[in-house]
Amino acid sequence: MLVSLDKQSLILTGKSKINDQMAQMERDHEVQQRIARSNAITASRTKRMEARDILLQGLIKDAYAQVAQEAVKPGYKGLVTSLIVQGLLTLENETDVEVCCREEDVKLVSDCLAAAAAEFKKKKEGVRSMSLVLSKQRLPSDIIPQVPSGPGVVVTARMGTIVCDNTLGSRLDLVRYEKLPELRSMLFPKSE
Repeated sequence: MLVSLDKQSLILTGKSKINDQMAQMERDHEVQQRIARSNAITASRTKRMEARDILLQGLIKDAYAQVAQEAVKPGYKGLVTSLIVQGLLTLENETDVEVCCREEDVKLVSDCLAAAAAEFKKKKEGVRSMSLVLSKQRLPSDIIPQVPSGPGVVVTARMGTIVCDNTLGSRLDLVRYEKLPELRSMLFPKSE
């Protein structure tokens, strides 16, 4: 009887160890399932965010192309004059001001300087006289994001240390930065 009691205790101990091991294996399996589910959700979200980003970048690229086309429209001369005036208003306390533009806009901008100076004097009566010249530096013809480039002008003072970037590309960058949350919410409404 003593032998069978020892056998029974060994069998119970063995069963207990096997049950503990099985319980641990079940817990490990559940943890692995949760990790796999979480990784799948993360991969899905990442894929969706990448698709959204590709769509937004495509829209921004199209917007840059449309802005670049403004330079060939008939109203571009008036736009350039207004951009120069806005730059002058920004730098109203400066006496020597230079205007930078693209190589293909040199004649147009030089034609606009006198009209812009006259319009500036109308808007700011009593302002000291200002020297307004066309800079020898040229902007890149194509719009490069975050860089003064493309159609429009850059108005500078104090040998380029004070800069007013009034290119159409910089204005588009500003709109993109300010309106990106609204654009995202319009394109990708939150699903309920």
